Amino acid sequence: MKSCNTILRGTVISMDTDRRSYLNGYVAVEAGKIVGVGAAGECNFEGQETIGGDGHIVIPGLVNVHGHLVQGCIRGMADGTTFEERLFGFYYPMTGACDEERSYISSLPPILDLIRRGVTTTADDHFTHIHKRSIDGVLKAVRDAGMRCRMARLILSDPDNAPDGFREDLDVGLAETERIKAEWENDHTTVTASTIGITYCTPDEFKEIWQWTVDNDRQFDVHAPSVLDTRYLKERRGWERGSFEWMDHEGILGPNVIAAHAQNLRPGEADLISKCGAHIALVPDMEQVLGLVEFDARSFLDAGVTCGIGLDGPVVAYGHDLWTALRAFLTAQRLGDQHRKQMKDSDKQWTGYEMLFGSAELALELATIGGAKALNMDDKIGSLEVGKDADIVLIDRRGETQLSPPAALIPNLIYGNGPSAEAIARVMVRGETVVENGEHVTLDRLDAIRQSDTLQETLLDEVDARKFVRMRSPYNWVDA
Repeated sequence: MKSCNTILRGTVISMDTDRRSYLNGYVAVEAGKIVGVGAAGECNFEGQETIGGDGHIVIPGLVNVHGHLVQGCIRGMADGTTFEERLFGFYYPMTGACDEERSYISSLPPILDLIRRGVTTTADDHFTHIHKRSIDGVLKAVRDAGMRCRMARLILSDPDNAPDGFREDLDVGLAETERIKAEWENDHTTVTASTIGITYCTPDEFKEIWQWTVDNDRQFDVHAPSVLDTRYLKERRGWERGSFEWMDHEGILGPNVIAAHAQNLRPGEADLISKCGAHIALVPDMEQVLGLVEFDARSFLDAGVTCGIGLDGPVVAYGHDLWTALRAFLTAQRLGDQHRKQMKDSDKQWTGYEMLFGSAELALELATIGGAKALNMDDKIGSLEVGKDADIVLIDRRGETQLSPPAALIPNLIYGNGPSAEAIARVMVRGETVVENGEHVTLDRLDAIRQSDTLQETLLDEVDARKFVRMRSPYNWVDA
């Protein structure tokens, strides 16, 4: 028998190349690495600690490929507002008022949402730079939670898309990115430079930021197409084709590009993305919440594009729950398919013989090994394989009614919006336990909530944004 630090037992969903899943399996961990995976009867390890067993599920840590964590202070406030009302009315003002300490407080609750439900890796796009160290507050919260993070510092310069204070000189933005990279990069965190979208800075600046990512072997993370692309590309650049076609024309679209949302593409752009090797961060929960019925992931997957699933920010990803996004990935696609079918043929009727898009297994793949590939981290995480880092989630389903009976185990996980936080028996990042029995091992969840509540109250008055609270609510709110 070989010795190891920890053995996890249960139904093991490995997400390896052959998608081996062991109804009675084990995972052995030593010094932060996975040293054994297989059927329980073949385990030749003796652990200092053995956890799990009957009624438990072992999966790789989940990967969130898109987010804006500093938005914790405006969680859910998008409801009942237009895009411009929330962007200029409270989004920019409230997040812009967050210095390093406030950004820590603002981002901690959504981080706890993620890690307490099994997300061990998150991407983050940060563009609140009135206080240059606002991003440091977010990174500190990620560090204290013990998560992995691919942090993108977004540089904005266009006066029509960003107010005073949010715009900055390109050299300043890149110098700050270099500072953050030097101060924060480690085994858990990588830092890159990006911008929100192709119309948030000049074409030359856009290309220079992209070139920085190439020179530094980093991802270039961009929202494409962003809301104003169609109008600005035509009016300012005389470009009447799509955002991805523009990036390809400029020589930018390539393997280091990951594009978030990526909906309403022109015909052929999905194939172009595949040909160029770029990746896509799908954001189905946000698309569905905002009523965007034309959500389409099928075109990317059919073209062989590497895709992961992300949440966006808490202002629109209300519960900040990746399990909800996995269900939304399937339901949004199926609703979109039905919408497109009806638009094409109004007489087409449901017969009951149709095979619906996708499967629960596909959704779980995109949240694990798919997300790892989308962030170029699949050499370390995303699957339970010997030699990979031990980013592992142990689920105790014995008290979870939505996960019983277990014949349809993965469909129950996905369509039941995942396990409750209390059922998360263990979350490990590089073999270190960060969550046990639903609670973070070092962070005080109740204190994080109290500080978050206080911060929002302060910011609402400080930037005169209280008028957006419960905007257009039909209820009669009484403040006694």
